[in-house]
This record gives sequence, structure tokens and C-alpha cells, in this order.
Amino acid sequence: MSATPNPLQGTHSASDPSVSAQTFTIAGILATVYGLSELPPSAPSVSCLWLLHPRLQTKETMAPIASQVIRAWNRRAQWGRSAKGLIAVSFDQRNHGSRLVDKLHNEAWRQGNPRHAQDMFSCYHGTATDMSQLLDHLESYIFHSLTSPTITQNLVLGISLGGHASWHCILSEPRITAAVVGIGCPDYTRLMTDRARLSKLDTYTSSTPPGSTFLGSPDFPPALLSAIAQYDPAGLLLPNQFNPTGPDPKPSKAEFDRFKLLLRERLHGKHILNLSGRDDKLVPYAAGEPFLKALKEALKEDPSLSIEFEDVLFDGVGHAFPPSMAEKATAWICDLLAKDEARSKI
Repeated sequence: MSATPNPLQGTHSASDPSVSAQTFTIAGILATVYGLSELPPSAPSVSCLWLLHPRLQTKETMAPIASQVIRAWNRRAQWGRSAKGLIAVSFDQRNHGSRLVDKLHNEAWRQGNPRHAQDMFSCYHGTATDMSQLLDHLESYIFHSLTSPTITQNLVLGISLGGHASWHCILSEPRITAAVVGIGCPDYTRLMTDRARLSKLDTYTSSTPPGSTFLGSPDFPPALLSAIAQYDPAGLLLPNQFNPTGPDPKPSKAEFDRFKLLLRERLHGKHILNLSGRDDKLVPYAAGEPFLKALKEALKEDPSLSIEFEDVLFDGVGHAFPPSMAEKATAWICDLLAKDEARSKI
């Protein structure tokens, strides 16, 4: 049995009854689409919220948050006489649910999985890749006529493992313009180095100082470091600027300028809401904090980057996505949809 609880327990409110759900097989992946039956008959356009579940959970885990957000938007859209519709899509991440191959490969070092670092990173990087493929084909499965609406906006909301994946989605997929990162981390190297310390791995404890030879060891191989340099936010945008076992070097002007250039290429015009628990020990806020500080500094220095970033820490919350986070995410998404709706009418 896993030691990791479901971070979404207790999220759903009885005041938000379930919305319609239909499951389609798209490119060999079971994708559940929420809210199709509730779309306004005359809606010319639709926003799609992609929902990415936590580790050790399944796509069904995301049904409550799908219902909550869609119900909230439909109430607000009706009140504001908006024509925009909203649907949500969830699918099993690799090696989860209907795609399960080996349970051990979803577990951590402490649960006996020696390839925890490789397994987790490749899983959620694969999720970002899968979402792009599903995005290519979803519309042809759910809208079938010339008078059908079109999907004009894509957002992602991920929790825990799905939160890590959300960073990859917003960074690498141009069609994703907004992300809610729930208890996820933008710096995989720092996150896993800290987890190796807590797990007392030999590759961490046997060196002097501790952890100095962990990166590049069998528990964190060189090829994994290369993948992180291509896809992880901290590894791609600010390579070699974060030291997980000691003081961080200060980026040079050239390195920081490169950081801002990549931000403009990857995130210009996008919106990110980062939700973290102050007492989270599994994915501690401190693991991503240096990168988040650098991001905030860059946005402050150069407002022309046009990236809206909101970072919210919840007191008394551990590795969980409680109702307070769900409500914040719901309100943020509805506000974003309303702004987009208003711009489209200008």
C-alpha cells in the first residue's frame, strides 16, 4: 500500500453536482470529456480545461474539480449572458489507471522503486506530450458538423504529479495559454535531491559533503540530467543556476538576459497560478522557491514580457489540494474566461 494519500480528498462540495461525462478513445487513450451536455446550444466557441491527476490516482479523481469549475462558469456565463462554453478533459497519466503497466514504477524510493527519479519525470513529461496529441484530435471526436463550436482557448490544471506536468504543458505547448499548478514544482533537480536526502539514499549520504555526488549517480543518471535540461522549467530556463546542496550562484547578466529571452519565447501572454501548501513536506515550496523568485524578478524588471504570474501559499496545508485551493483555482479560471470573453467582443 502506498504511503501517499490522495491530495484531492475532500475537494468536492455537495453544492456542485456532477456534470455530464463522456469517454472517448483518442489515439489509444481514454479521455473523459466533462460538460458537453451543458454547453449553450448557440455557443460559437468553447474553452477546454485539461485536468491532470496526482501520482497513484486516475482520471476519475479529477471529476469533482471538473464539475466545480464548469458549474461555476456556467452560472457566471448565464448571469453575464456569455456565449462562451467550457468543457474539461481528464485522462490517465502514463502507467496509471487504464494505462497501468507496473505498480512499482509509480512508487518512490522509500516504497522500493530504485528508478523513482527516472519514472516520475518520464511519466509527467509523457503526460505533456500526450496532452498535445489529444489536443490535436479532441475536436474531431466531440464536434461533428459545420455549425459545431470550435475550441478557441486551452487551459490546464494539474495537481501534484499533474502540477509538475502543468509546468511542462504551459512551457512547451503554445496552445495552452493558462495553467493552474497545484502543489507542483518547477525545479525537479532540487525537489528530488531533497527527497533523496529524506530517503537516506546511499548515493546521497555516502559523499562529503552529503549529496555532492548524487546528481549523475545511478539514482539520478546523466541522461536524466540531459532530459531535465531540455524540459524542466529550472533546468531549461536557468541551467546550472541552482545548487540543490548549497548556495545558489548568482546568474550573470548574460544568463539572466537569456532567461528573459526564453520567457518571452515560451510564456509571453500566458497566465500562471501557482498554489502551494506552506506545510507540504512531499513537494516543499522551498524546492521551487529559488526559481520562482528568479521568475518574479524577471517579470518585475521587464513588464513587456506580459506574463501574469500569481503565487499563493496556503497556511496549514500540507501535500493536499483542499477546498480553499479548489475555490481559488475556480475563481481564477472563471475570471480569466470572463476577460477573454470581454476581449473577444471588442
